[in-house]
Amino acid sequence: MMKHYYLILAFVMSICTAWSQDYRQMIAAGTYTVAEIQAVAEAHFAEVGTGRGKGYKPYKRWEYQALRNVDETGMLKSPEFYYQELQNYNEYINENFPLARTTVGAWEQMGPDSWNATSGWNPGVGRITSIAVEETNDNHMIVGGETGGVWRSLDAGSTWTVLTDDLSNLNVYALTIDPVVNTTYYWGSTSGTIFKSTDSGATWNVLNDLGPGNVNKILVDPTNTNKLYCSIENGGIFKSIDGGVTWNRISPMASNGYDIEFKPDGLYNTIYASGNGVFISTNSGTTFTQLSGFFSGPKMIGTTSDDPEILYVLEASDGAFGNLYKSIDSGISFTVLDHLGKNYFGYSSDPLDVQDAGLGQAPRDMDIAISPTDALDVHIAGINTWRSTDGGVNFSITSQWTPGGADQQNIGYCHADVDLIMFVNDKLYAGTDGGIFVAETPTVVNSQYYRDLTVGLGVRQFYKIGISQTNPVIVTGGSQDNGTSIMDANGDWTDWLGADGMECFIDKNDSNIVYGTSQFGNLYKSVNSGQFLTAITTPASGNWITPFEQDPNNPNTLYTGYRNVYKSINGGTSWETVSQDFGGNLNHLKVSDVNGNIQYAARGSNLYKNNFVGVIDNWNQLSGFSGSINSIAIHPSNPNKVAIATTGNQKVYVTTNGGTSWASYKFNLPNFSAQALVWHDNGNDGLYLGMNYGVYYIDNTFTEWQPFSNNLPNVIISELEINYEDNKLYAGTYGRGLWRTNVFDETLSVADLEINSIAMYPNPASKEVILSWDKSSEVSIRIYDALGKLMYFSRNDNLIDPKRIDVSNYTTGLYFVKINNNNGVVTKKLSVK
Repeated sequence: MMKHYYLILAFVMSICTAWSQDYRQMIAAGTYTVAEIQAVAEAHFAEVGTGRGKGYKPYKRWEYQALRNVDETGMLKSPEFYYQELQNYNEYINENFPLARTTVGAWEQMGPDSWNATSGWNPGVGRITSIAVEETNDNHMIVGGETGGVWRSLDAGSTWTVLTDDLSNLNVYALTIDPVVNTTYYWGSTSGTIFKSTDSGATWNVLNDLGPGNVNKILVDPTNTNKLYCSIENGGIFKSIDGGVTWNRISPMASNGYDIEFKPDGLYNTIYASGNGVFISTNSGTTFTQLSGFFSGPKMIGTTSDDPEILYVLEASDGAFGNLYKSIDSGISFTVLDHLGKNYFGYSSDPLDVQDAGLGQAPRDMDIAISPTDALDVHIAGINTWRSTDGGVNFSITSQWTPGGADQQNIGYCHADVDLIMFVNDKLYAGTDGGIFVAETPTVVNSQYYRDLTVGLGVRQFYKIGISQTNPVIVTGGSQDNGTSIMDANGDWTDWLGADGMECFIDKNDSNIVYGTSQFGNLYKSVNSGQFLTAITTPASGNWITPFEQDPNNPNTLYTGYRNVYKSINGGTSWETVSQDFGGNLNHLKVSDVNGNIQYAARGSNLYKNNFVGVIDNWNQLSGFSGSINSIAIHPSNPNKVAIATTGNQKVYVTTNGGTSWASYKFNLPNFSAQALVWHDNGNDGLYLGMNYGVYYIDNTFTEWQPFSNNLPNVIISELEINYEDNKLYAGTYGRGLWRTNVFDETLSVADLEINSIAMYPNPASKEVILSWDKSSEVSIRIYDALGKLMYFSRNDNLIDPKRIDVSNYTTGLYFVKINNNNGVVTKKLSVK
């Protein structure tokens, strides 16, 4: 009977897995339009449901960003495209803005880089997708944020330094430190892209593009560091013998790649790999054999140096826990450990909880780690983490995804959705959707089981922000995975709303009152700066991010956008419909500061204007532009002057007559994605644009956009807002938290910039160039070649002691030395002979 059960289960699982992987494979392939992927994904979720643990939320997160970054053909640009486009723009800036400067345009990060929960039920800082720790020095570690870049710590996570803010790609899914040369790092990203740094992350080079899929893991052979292996989801298993310059798929049978491990016997000849199958090589990856006896779900591999012959395989079933297999003879034979009916990948602390049956987010949240000193000590992870002390026969929970639930059960708190767990010596590390955690004594389970190492990592993925018109400013922000938080007048952050945080704002009259939303348009309010919250009546079910606005002149009047626009005159207690049915949920809704009756709404490429709230059929569709709309900005003093950011090739359009006609504002913009707009009522019609790389400024005195990104990372700009009380511009970013700068001001001439007096000699240079300054002030230094490639980067240099930079390996030609501090940027031309 048991054999028949497994045969039936295998058949059902194979069908479900093929169906559930379909849209993911399409995403990884990079050859389908976003619309094609949407159609397949929605058909899939119509079949399996959209409840939690079904993978719907991760899909909607992808869809939201994909729709904002799609090009005019309906496709997403490749990492290689952006890598080249950023170099092209750097070249353009160097040539056309040789004395680029801004008097006060120096961005500073405002956090959050830690968490402090009140009514937020799943607090964290941001998603960590990769961890690498030097085995002989666990003070040295690097971690990766999904869209926040690579970070390094030299003190075991007490402090962190970001390494990748100037790159064209901040997507990180795999990290490795060379086991012999600890200044060499490898970084796996999207679309099979692998980067390498030989200077501890100061500069990076693209090694190769191995095709579709995220790079899940990179291994370096300690006996020959030119020999590398990697696994790529929906791509396969690959090997390089020249330090990553070239790669070959090492098993034609493995079209998918999740995990790859050395047999821990010190020889590094036996390699285990997994995709939907399990593979073994005993000749350093020259040939692989597929092992039998498994179902077709994604798999992760566990090994231990305590007994190199032991091998565990953790298998998923349609997102939930499937099976755990154990071998005591290096994979020659396996035993299926009996966990029938149990689910360790769900939310519950009881694996037999029927409400948790079938829930899970594998392979996104799925891993296994075995103690290097005790082969019976097995740890697995899904949404929570679990431990077995008898070799995988029985498991008990070690963490819960809510602080309250963890305290009640006297187990650790670890943010939900554990991407990876790994042992380094006697410590267990966990990378989660809320940050990095470590169990320093993983054999003792109590409420202090995990310690958060995320403090100092500014990797929050903000979707939306809202700011007060006060000085000091109050800011609230809604983010992926980590709810909605609020920054008080002292600059301290508190998490006040859980789930995925979306649109939010501060009351226009009382900065103690804050409004927020979670996914699909659930509305909330707090009257005491987030200490307590109440749910607001939600009139419908909305988009992933649902528009939510306050009337500028009547704080009790609220507007929200679903298939219709709804209005409340009593703070959300009740709602009335004030528009026609738009045929689908709205993406954007903006209310004029001058007259709350004038509003603009958008759904995809459809833009509507309303001239008087309450007249249902008074919303008129506007035309004269191309592309879907990513942002609407109404001029603060003229409701007929409107700017829109679009996915079309013209990027930005402006109307001065309420949408009757539109003018392209593309001008000299790079071919990045236009994401966010805000007008500055400064007398010159100032307009700021945030793209997926950089912020740009234009007004009536310019015919071209001015770069306005001094100190700002190359990160997606989700939203821009201006506080007129402190005269600062705020940016919510998708991966690097909240940033701010003083508004654009060109009144200072370049001669007034102190950093213009920095001396650079010799020039031309052949061996080294020296930078010196008579001011004791920190600067950052970047050197670009003539094509815009970053050749050198250092931060926090004090040039009172001359800085010597080796250029002996540079080819003959022209280079640009960009020096910046908090006052501005100066670019100097350097000739290398």
